[in-house]
Amino acid sequence: MRHGLQIRAGRPGDADRLAVLATQVWLHTYCTNGVNTEVAQYVLSELTVERFAVRLTEPQSHILVGEFQEWLVGFAAVRFGASCPSIAKSTVELQTLYVQEHFIGQGIGRSLLEAAEAKAREKAAAPLWLSVNAQNAQAIAFYARQGYNRVGTTYFVLGEGRHENHVLIGGDA
Repeated sequence: MRHGLQIRAGRPGDADRLAVLATQVWLHTYCTNGVNTEVAQYVLSELTVERFAVRLTEPQSHILVGEFQEWLVGFAAVRFGASCPSIAKSTVELQTLYVQEHFIGQGIGRSLLEAAEAKAREKAAAPLWLSVNAQNAQAIAFYARQGYNRVGTTYFVLGEGRHENHVLIGGDA
């Protein structure tokens, strides 16, 4: 792991940096064919400063940020009370785990995931579940190395398109 990484709870003042980092990672990961109207509308409506500001204050949400000094390099967003579509016993969703591309492979994702898992155990005594794009081999391999197992399928709908996602659950399930 890179020396000097700090993981802490997100604060309202982080909303702008979270929105920019989320946009950057989302576009890099999912826009391999370019940007179309549906993608642009999604990013401009969902990955906004205002949406992150709300999420940072919601009692059922918990955002962890990873930073070096004042530089945000990744974040994990956990949502409590979110039932797993495949296994009823898990109600804590890892909604997002994003690490800026320049920092992948340095243990930041693993550190954020471990912090998210600890928060899930502390607040709900439950394992995390998540959905990951079925085409995202790098993320699927990462979660497998962390002990996550596929338990089902769900779909992310963007405009008219349905994108297959694997539902994974942590090893504590």
